[in-house]
Amino acid sequence: MRKLLFVALLASAAPVAAQVPSRPPEPQRPADLPPEITDGRMIDQLGSMVGAVTKAFLNLPIGEVEAAVENRPVTREDRRRTVGTESGMSERDITAGVEESKVAVKSGGQAIARSLPVIRDALNRAGDEIARATANIPQPGYPR
Repeated sequence: MRKLLFVALLASAAPVAAQVPSRPPEPQRPADLPPEITDGRMIDQLGSMVGAVTKAFLNLPIGEVEAAVENRPVTREDRRRTVGTESGMSERDITAGVEESKVAVKSGGQAIARSLPVIRDALNRAGDEIARATANIPQPGYPR
């Protein structure tokens, strides 16, 4: 009778023994972000580069390409048509758009930098919850 009781206790203790021990929480540390994300100088430089590329794009000739696609001879008017003339955008519009974007990108980068520690902690807690939830799932290769 004692052997039977001992075996029953051992059998019921198996799920407890199979649980993953909980680890102590990691100490809070600041987010390891490159300074370019939080510093506005890189964003200013990128904005200048985007502005220059966009201005160059406005000067691309498109009239000759359109004439070739339509299989017709190129006219003098076709040679004058560019992306800028057809879109109605000017370099002033581009500069204003880039300046507006710089402000939004800077504040977005700073918001991400502030929220990363919270996101990291939430993901760590979710990983711990998943480990606890899956600790007692029967393994297919476990002998019966």
